[in-house]
Amino acid sequence: MAPSIEAKKAVLFHLLNLNLLMDLGVDPPLTPSPSTPSPQAPLEQCHLLYGQTACFSLQPPWVGPSRPVVRAPQSPEEIGTTFSLFTRQNYSVPVPLDPGQLSTIVGAPFTPGRPFKVVVHGYLSHGGVAWAKTLKGELLRAADQNVVVVDWSVGSMPPFSQAVANLRLVGAQLAYLIYSLNIFADVPISDFHLIGHSLGAHLNGQAGSILKRTYSLTLPRITGLDPAEPYFNDTNPVTRLDTSDATFVDVIHTDDAPILGFPLSLGMTQPIGHLDFYPNGGTQPGCDNGAPSCHHTRAITYFTESIRQSCPMLAVVCPSYQEFIDGECWGCDASHPCSPMGLAAAPLPVPHHTSLYLETRARSPHCGYHYRISVTASNSTEARDYQGEFAITHVKLEGHKDVSPTLKLSSQSHYYEADSTHRRVVLTRDIGRLKRITLHFEDPTWLFPRFKKAVFIESVTVEPLGKDIRWKFCFEVPVQKFDKDYVLTQKDMRDVC
Repeated sequence: MAPSIEAKKAVLFHLLNLNLLMDLGVDPPLTPSPSTPSPQAPLEQCHLLYGQTACFSLQPPWVGPSRPVVRAPQSPEEIGTTFSLFTRQNYSVPVPLDPGQLSTIVGAPFTPGRPFKVVVHGYLSHGGVAWAKTLKGELLRAADQNVVVVDWSVGSMPPFSQAVANLRLVGAQLAYLIYSLNIFADVPISDFHLIGHSLGAHLNGQAGSILKRTYSLTLPRITGLDPAEPYFNDTNPVTRLDTSDATFVDVIHTDDAPILGFPLSLGMTQPIGHLDFYPNGGTQPGCDNGAPSCHHTRAITYFTESIRQSCPMLAVVCPSYQEFIDGECWGCDASHPCSPMGLAAAPLPVPHHTSLYLETRARSPHCGYHYRISVTASNSTEARDYQGEFAITHVKLEGHKDVSPTLKLSSQSHYYEADSTHRRVVLTRDIGRLKRITLHFEDPTWLFPRFKKAVFIESVTVEPLGKDIRWKFCFEVPVQKFDKDYVLTQKDMRDVC
């Protein structure tokens, strides 16, 4: 049977991994390792972990078509994982937590009765990375709670396949830390919320799985910030972050951008949580000329900004991103539920692996307010006789709070024919109660002369997301010429045109 697309992507990533010197210090093999271990391959690797033996299987599903290389985790001594506790009382000076030293758990100066947020970095990173410090600061600013930062920086170094193996052991260490806090420091399991980026998201999944399987403890929530795709996409749920790892698993997917032109990305596109958020469909505005990791790290930025809540990051359940921006999923009702993305995300009565979509801005603050704009063409005799016209529509919204910039309803022209409606979702500022709307119809076909060059628009409707409000403006003039501004005001508002 021919290999799957995911298997081909895994092999391609493995070759890129070598060719880009991500496996520094290791002589690259002539061909990727086979997808199944040889008869001589060890069945498992065991390490002494906090006085107990922990064994890690090296057999399927830990190796397979989407994971062509399997390695054993390095020892705890080699990885050197550390756990640092921060509270409002020790905002900048960490207090180490060592599950191997019970006194550091029992005597830990955490704030009792308050939540524990656990922050985990990913590949080629460390616990002192700038984004982890910023996230920790925002969490402590927002609430009097406890923040634990996990540093497994030695274990997250190249080769990538070794980091993938190491996260299993670090996940077991994190699980034991949470178990120790629960048993010896009376911290309820309901207080924990794990937040991980890239490989850190899957590491948290391992911690959740081990807590449930070994200690009969179920985490209330894990947030995955663009979980890593290579070696995890299309794999057995036991090997990656999955809905079984916590009561609520929410995932922000921000990287569907190709790596150096190759058809694979750093972040997962496959839905793996209870709620899977896809801002901008998976490729982020403002990252076109940025660092290769810009899309991948944007999930961190979105989550961090969601804590301050300067404006909403409201997402809508929808079958696809295209249907979302075309305005086909709207209303925040039973048919299309809504949820904030980020810290305020909460379970919805929807099936597992439900996808939600939203738009964000290219620059910080990335949040905004969604509006659905519907432009309806007339069904008059003159409009039908004209047989339609292509136009690029520009809209500006003016409300009692603010004014939007001029918004383009689509990057390409739209064909306005009689009795048709062009819908589009846009993101802008909170304009408040809409007072005025300005429309401008651009001619995209100026190379092809036509006698009249006009559109026949009857009405424009604007609806803010999450509110039971609808503003409808009617055109008094039956025909609109190109390259001219048309201003509609409150006197043009009516339910029926």
